[in-house]
Amino acid sequence: RIKRIVLIDDVSESLQKAADTMGEGLTGWVLKHLEKAYSGLDRKELVKVRREEKLHRDAEAGKPEIFARGCSFYKLAWLFFLGSLLGDIVETIFCYFTMGELMSRSSLVYGPFSIVWGMGCVLLTVILYQYRERSDSFIFLFGTFLGGAYEYICSVLAELVFGTMFWDYSGIPFNLGGRINLLYCFFWGIAAVVWMKFLYPRLSALIERIPVKPGKWLTWIMVVFMCFNMLISSLALYRYNQRQTDSSAETNAYTEFIDTHFPDERMERIYPKAKPAK
Repeated sequence: RIKRIVLIDDVSESLQKAADTMGEGLTGWVLKHLEKAYSGLDRKELVKVRREEKLHRDAEAGKPEIFARGCSFYKLAWLFFLGSLLGDIVETIFCYFTMGELMSRSSLVYGPFSIVWGMGCVLLTVILYQYRERSDSFIFLFGTFLGGAYEYICSVLAELVFGTMFWDYSGIPFNLGGRINLLYCFFWGIAAVVWMKFLYPRLSALIERIPVKPGKWLTWIMVVFMCFNMLISSLALYRYNQRQTDSSAETNAYTEFIDTHFPDERMERIYPKAKPAK
């Protein structure tokens, strides 16, 4: 038995040496042909770079796993959730101080979540992530145009899908069809700077401190909850608009359920500024 073990060790060692020899030979062959193809290349420099890359990969492999590293799906899911929550709170406070009225600014029937802000955070992160080291003025201009286009598209989609207008800027100067206005586009630019330079780095660091396994479970729980919330909200909004515009619409078990759980009074509290599109 001992002889067999020794034999296996010898064979393994021989195979490893053969693999190393073949690897070195293959590397040498590649470098030789690269030198011929590109006369300016320094073989020693290529070997050095290759070794540094290998050391970097080995160092990365040895690091403990970090939850939601970089601009990953898990990071974006958390940013969507937190952005929806924080955006709703900020907008509610803003409306209170500017209009003197405390009103719901939520996009969903369950919880204080603004989908526009959540998707805005994700959009800003995905598009501006590669430019996060650029100047504040660059991010401001980029965010101004991006935010204006995004808000306009959201307004059009809401009207097409739900037949409802959630905001109308017709009374504000320099508006475009009441869907966007220049002042609020500038707000988007400011929000982009604040987000990329201050909020995103801090939120990103906090998210990455979440333990990996619980973080993944929590992420999928949030995803399922938000998908369910958006589905129910869409059905409730569609039915609410139907009640406002077509009183003779046919009723069934589905409409009775929606009418019972989401009557006009409740919908008006959640969406005080919503009105049927003209």
